[in-house]
Amino acid sequence: MISIGYKFKIIDKLFKIRINKSLEKYNITEAQMAVLFYLDHHKEEKITQKVLAQEFSIKHSTMSGILQRLEEKGYIKITVDAENKRFKNICSTEQVKQFHSEMHHHRDETETILLNGFDDKEKELLNSYLDRIYQNLKNSTEVSDKEIECFERRKK
Repeated sequence: MISIGYKFKIIDKLFKIRINKSLEKYNITEAQMAVLFYLDHHKEEKITQKVLAQEFSIKHSTMSGILQRLEEKGYIKITVDAENKRFKNICSTEQVKQFHSEMHHHRDETETILLNGFDDKEKELLNSYLDRIYQNLKNSTEVSDKEIECFERRKK
């Protein structure tokens, strides 16, 4: 029998493959889309590269690469903060607004496929089981408060 952990791993891989394939026409990846969604949801705030790296729990250099590719494609603009020259402010461009609703559509369509054949009660049960699995892992794994804070914010 295949372990539950391995099943989660392959589901995650298939999910990312599906999202990445649907985003090919925009020349972006699932990780880049996540950054664009974050920028959209926080457009009233000052977002820096450091904030994004912390939010996504990745190294500053990894986020730098993601942002560099998005900037090269014209999806974001990176400017030096006027108040603190060490910070780079990130904002999305008008180009993103043209396909933003399509990105949401692809994400929603994938979620619909994930839950195909589940009735409302099964969806509710699945959601509660996944929450319990998350809590079990969180409670039995050495994870920093900062990492937990990131996970909790991203779950919403």
